[in-house]
Amino acid sequence: MRPQKRAALKKRLEQLRREALARAPVRPEPNRRDGAEVGVADEDAQALSEMLQAIGSQRNKGQAERVAQIERALRKLAEDPDEYGSCEECGEEIADERLQAMPQAMLCTQCQSARDPRRGGRRRNLVDYQ
Repeated sequence: MRPQKRAALKKRLEQLRREALARAPVRPEPNRRDGAEVGVADEDAQALSEMLQAIGSQRNKGQAERVAQIERALRKLAEDPDEYGSCEECGEEIADERLQAMPQAMLCTQCQSARDPRRGGRRRNLVDYQ
């Protein structure tokens, strides 16, 4: 990979990191708003509150994972720039299109598909969960 391309990808990674860190984490709302209250008066409100907490927690987890992937790619660029852009499993070069879309990618599409076969897969019918 040419140094100019590596520099452009580094700049893109730094931009992605700034954007990810600029998004504040979701603060879960407590089920009880008053310390004197016991339980929740409305069962629907309780269910909604728990659902919002779960959604917020998943968003925070995804955001943390994305920042970690970006940091890892930036570290690889700094420590071993010649290896950046090579698949960590098979050693083949990661496609330019993939790196443009996801500069934090560490695997080529084939190795990523083998590692995560269910992503992008489709259910055959409504009861097919596997």
